[in-house]
Amino acid sequence: MHFLSSLTILASTFIGFQLFNPSVTAVNVTSINDCPALPARESRPVDATDVRIDDIKVIAALGDSIMAGFGMMGSSGSVDLGAFREYRGQSYGIGGDRDAQTMATFTKKFSPDLVGPSLGDRSASLCLTGWCSPTFTYKTNDKLNGAVSGSIAKSLDNQLDYIIPKIKSLASDFDNDWKLINIQIGSNDQCASCGKNADDVTSDKYAGYVSKAVERIVKNVPNVIVNLMGVFRVSPVYDLTSGQRYCPSYLGQPLNRLLCSCFKSTSEARKEMDALSDSYNNELIKIYQSYQGKNATSYAVTYQPNNIQVGGFPLEMMSTSDCFHPSLMSHQWISKIAWNALFTPRDYKPDVINYDKGQQIYCPTATDRIVI
Repeated sequence: MHFLSSLTILASTFIGFQLFNPSVTAVNVTSINDCPALPARESRPVDATDVRIDDIKVIAALGDSIMAGFGMMGSSGSVDLGAFREYRGQSYGIGGDRDAQTMATFTKKFSPDLVGPSLGDRSASLCLTGWCSPTFTYKTNDKLNGAVSGSIAKSLDNQLDYIIPKIKSLASDFDNDWKLINIQIGSNDQCASCGKNADDVTSDKYAGYVSKAVERIVKNVPNVIVNLMGVFRVSPVYDLTSGQRYCPSYLGQPLNRLLCSCFKSTSEARKEMDALSDSYNNELIKIYQSYQGKNATSYAVTYQPNNIQVGGFPLEMMSTSDCFHPSLMSHQWISKIAWNALFTPRDYKPDVINYDKGQQIYCPTATDRIVI
């Protein structure tokens, strides 16, 4: 199945909903505030396959600098160290700033008492290919955003050292509240494949680290849906930003050449990045499939294909801080894609996601459940 644009994705998704729910008319909007309210549920979910979005009381996230909101507000065009901040309150997967367009603020529309969204901005934290500074500390406004800039899959275990106890402290009813944990990791792993830490980012190692993280979550966090978000190919950023005055430069090259070791290597190395990205997704699918059919009532694992065609982005989707990280515009667009995916039937999830300036937001109905 092939989808030529995000608009096609939405259209196919709505067909899928109508196939499963003939009496339901799908609604899509430009602002989550235009979605109608959901009627109150008459009873709690019977298990993890029966969870509506308004059942989610806690949201958390694990990941790298993208989930941490690194550099999204950009800079004036020159290399500006002051621009290297994390705008966690605007992060597509968990940002909670009042004006933010994120999965968390969309969820809060239907679950007003939601806890966990990160707030505001802060100086960037840093991990380097799995090694984290011993002086690193989470900040109060990080809430349940465990992402750390520079992280690879190996770092997920350290992030859970923070997230699991933090969920226990923030949840009003840890044992019974339903929780959504978004995990997106793999961009730095691709870039590290050309460096001295390549052995840490093989597809087998990646699978082991992610699998261990998921297993740790479901063993220690009751009533949880783990949302595995697929990996996108990083290599197209190289061609997208080459020779562009939009991008800050260092020694005559876009700054992103310093941030991704494979960008300083050969075109063959960048092709190998693509193959590695694809293999990561295959491993995520295997992890997802390993949890299907377990008939667990208090947890579930879901997987969202994330084959975003970065090479087709307008340059404004890249941060002017480094032309490597996504801009605010990009975070807002990705949040819609990621949100819609929660409700898209498995057979209608897209193989390819192309940029669509008019991307809209799906309004969940009373019969919608988070698709497992």
